[in-house]
Amino acid sequence: MKICSFLLLFLLYLRLLDTHAQTTYVTVGGDTVKVGEVATMTCSYTLEAGDVLNQLVWFRAEDDGSTVGANPLVSLVETSNGRYSLSNNKDLMIRTVEVNDAGNYLCRILTQNVQIADDYDQFIVQYLETPVVTPAQLSAKMDETAQFSTVPVGFPTPIIITWIKDDVELDVSNMQKYPNSDATLTINNVNETDAGVYKCRAENAAYMGEEGKLSNTVELITVAEFTTTSISSKSTIILSTEGPKSEGVCNSTGLVVGMTFVGVLIGFILCLLVGFIIISKIRKSNPKVPTSKNTNQSGQQEYMTYVGETDKETNHTYQDLQKKEDNQAVYVNVKAKKDKK
Repeated sequence: MKICSFLLLFLLYLRLLDTHAQTTYVTVGGDTVKVGEVATMTCSYTLEAGDVLNQLVWFRAEDDGSTVGANPLVSLVETSNGRYSLSNNKDLMIRTVEVNDAGNYLCRILTQNVQIADDYDQFIVQYLETPVVTPAQLSAKMDETAQFSTVPVGFPTPIIITWIKDDVELDVSNMQKYPNSDATLTINNVNETDAGVYKCRAENAAYMGEEGKLSNTVELITVAEFTTTSISSKSTIILSTEGPKSEGVCNSTGLVVGMTFVGVLIGFILCLLVGFIIISKIRKSNPKVPTSKNTNQSGQQEYMTYVGETDKETNHTYQDLQKKEDNQAVYVNVKAKKDKK
């Protein structure tokens, strides 16, 4: 009899506990999508028997489950808010997902019996930014080291970087030539064949193959030095396989040829000038005596001119005008020759 009474009291106690137990709860399901896609955060809930859902709201949440701000994203009252909307199943829809949408989201319900329950979960955004390679143009002398670099950004990691030269994937298997070929490309012992256009392709688990991101293009210019005596002791040649840059190479070559031509022309002019001066001095040292004519009263008589011998005592030179007929001589513009005693 006592045992039966004890069992009856125990069953009544359990029934009382079940009556006061809270049977309202919420379960949120997270999501993982790429940038630009549509995300869905699910919210399922269970109410006590006879209770009715009065309100449902969605918040952004901290890692500890506390809400971010006092204003909900969407609710049963306001089912649309920009890129956020509430589906017929009370799920949170996020259109055109952005990177900063990643984080925690909380669903909270309020029942007619003033029961409150909530839950939250994480929303993951997968993305991959377009890599940027620097520097945009790099000049390197022969046998020097050239280096391009980029900073890959995205999720999930790791991010794989593949380097491309002149639209062909670069073979970086030679570790001595390419000691680094991930986020930084290092090229040792630069030579003419290294000149060209470079870029890289970034990939991760969410963006592979054609979905990978191609970087901007950059250029490597190889520089060779040579010695010349016509213009300067040292000049520089820029070698490049890039089409648009060939104009600069032609300009440099044209400058060298032009300076050489100017130097030769100046030398030729100087030689002519020196020759002219020498010839002038020679002409002054041996003056020409013009042909003279003498006219007398009886008529014109023509004379021949010549330069006579120099008198050793007076150091005078006599000029004779000789008639053709009788060979008479006339002395002009000279002092008389002294008679010897």
